[in-house]
Amino acid sequence: MLKTVLCLSCFTSCALAFNPSLVPPRPTRMLSGLSMQTRSVPVSTSSSPTGTPTKSPLTKELFAKLDVDQSGTIDADELAEALGGSSDPLFEIFSLMARADLNRDGKIDYAEYERLMAMDKFSDENGGNLFVRNAIKFGMLRPDSVLADCVMVGNKGFDPLNCATSMEALKNYREAELKHGRLAMLAAAGWPISELLQPYAAKALNLPVLLAGGDKAPSLLNGGLDKVNPMFFMGLIIFTATIESIALRKPRGEDWVPGDLGFDPLNLYTDSPASVQRDLELKELNNGRLAMLAITGYVLEEFLTKASVVNDTPFLFKSFL
Repeated sequence: MLKTVLCLSCFTSCALAFNPSLVPPRPTRMLSGLSMQTRSVPVSTSSSPTGTPTKSPLTKELFAKLDVDQSGTIDADELAEALGGSSDPLFEIFSLMARADLNRDGKIDYAEYERLMAMDKFSDENGGNLFVRNAIKFGMLRPDSVLADCVMVGNKGFDPLNCATSMEALKNYREAELKHGRLAMLAAAGWPISELLQPYAAKALNLPVLLAGGDKAPSLLNGGLDKVNPMFFMGLIIFTATIESIALRKPRGEDWVPGDLGFDPLNLYTDSPASVQRDLELKELNNGRLAMLAITGYVLEEFLTKASVVNDTPFLFKSFL
């Protein structure tokens, strides 16, 4: 019976996904929050002053409780078990799937659940993402863009040139963004460290100082690249080509995650709950974006001031030495 309900939901999802008011009024409580009374999921069932049971708010902890098999998704069977005390569980499952299941696969993954939490907070009209709605409002994003209702982590709705013409294109852009962000994080740390430590290392090893002008990191604008051993650039090219070949060999099916190279020696990501994984993805993305701005700032600052960033901002880079 549950499978039949889910199939029917696919045909009506377009009408219900962002306008739950189209669902005929029923005496049961709608699942904008999980209003459950159940033995298997210990959710608060406190009552309002009028005696009406209050809804359980959608939280990360509730997702973990609903995901009984720890698969990272909530399916219809798990919802049916959780809604055992509801007077009309099939209708509530149908309503929830219509709102939350964006890709219509009959399951709610954590990204879709997070969107549902935001919809409860900001309303269904905003689609759970105020950044996207504001970008559309101010003309920075086309209403029919693939970003308009996308649960990809870090979606701020910024695509004024409409580069992301499809989900495949969006994933390719995200892959490129992550690669540049990772490289920028290394560069943002390595640039000032080289300016601070290279003179000391050169003196200790009796080697020449390679900093441009005696204090700036070698670069196209600063100059000094001719002083660097060509073998360094050779090794760098071989290393990056090896990493890129690993990425290109990975299959890119529907479940392909941009930037996932399978590198997690400490199991900080692999063995973590879905909510923690999404949080780590967002942190990496945000730090990468910040690093790209930072390294660009380093280059422009040194080009314009003709001084190194560590000398221009000693309170940041020399206070600990």
